[in-house]
Amino acid sequence: MPDDKLAFDAASARPAPHPAEFVSPFGTFVADTCAPLREAGQAGEIDLWAYGRGTYPGAPMPADVLPQLKSVGTWEITSDQEWGLDWHRNEGIEFTCVSAGSVPFSCEREDFDLSAGHITVTRPWQLHRVGRPNISSSTLTWFILDVDVRRPNQEWIWPAWLPMPAPDLARLTELLSLNERPVWRASKTLLAAVDTLERTLRGQVSQPMARIATSVAEIFIELRDLLEQHEPVLDPYLSSTERTVHLFLERLRERTQEQWSVDRMAEECGLGRTRFVHYCKKMVNLTPLEYLSLLRLEQAKHLLTTTDLLVSDIAQLCGFQSSQYFSTSFRRATGMQPAQLRRERLSA
Repeated sequence: MPDDKLAFDAASARPAPHPAEFVSPFGTFVADTCAPLREAGQAGEIDLWAYGRGTYPGAPMPADVLPQLKSVGTWEITSDQEWGLDWHRNEGIEFTCVSAGSVPFSCEREDFDLSAGHITVTRPWQLHRVGRPNISSSTLTWFILDVDVRRPNQEWIWPAWLPMPAPDLARLTELLSLNERPVWRASKTLLAAVDTLERTLRGQVSQPMARIATSVAEIFIELRDLLEQHEPVLDPYLSSTERTVHLFLERLRERTQEQWSVDRMAEECGLGRTRFVHYCKKMVNLTPLEYLSLLRLEQAKHLLTTTDLLVSDIAQLCGFQSSQYFSTSFRRATGMQPAQLRRERLSA
């Protein structure tokens, strides 16, 4: 591969397409493209050797070579940085390995301090960040492999170029998709596979794409052995339909302003109407529209008692079609008009 300066000259010359957007139970997400990392590499603040697709950092990969590999690279940082990769999600499996220094890492609700020999594995669309908030001196190698997952209950589709038998891929899928633990201590053989990938990325070698493919396959083989040896607790709920609905309902309180129908809710979860209603009733003991109305009223109560917004503005912000309908719904649920609740709270 060319040195990092030439790699980024090539990357900056290509068109910059918009990152892929995907609809999930969380809402509509844009796949993160590591812009702070790309900018640090272009500015020469760090040493960076990478290949990427779309707007991921690095030299562009041909469209027909290693499809589904979105990004692969190595960074070497010798001084503390003023940037980090904030909370984000990627469309694929993201694997990282620290070979020197330390890297602050967070996934979901947990914080980790990675040191040499630590690896991280995040599932497609799993929330994580690198840096808390900034990056420290370190060497880190990564890749992002898209397995065509857009909802938690979808089947993983592995690339055809990955030379692993179907039963092995099925077991690897189970271990990765049902595993909640994102950070592991790598085995010696896994670190050797990462080291080979790092050396390929750093040096001018023949057939770099073939060597990258071989290294990625070797990493997955060693990763499966590592997970099998440690017998991680697998949680089928992580890839279940029930979790898909749970995540949607959890995020619905942030999207009450949108005009929802039961059919649209079901579609966002990739389910039929009847099945979606069944899961909703099971989880919250309300129909989808009853639950939506409850969330809107809770939000309205909060705004009435903590802001000076007009009642008509609150109605609009909470997704009610008119202030009159809002007042009627509010009175039925609470026994008072919105303005009356505000007066009582102010006089309390």
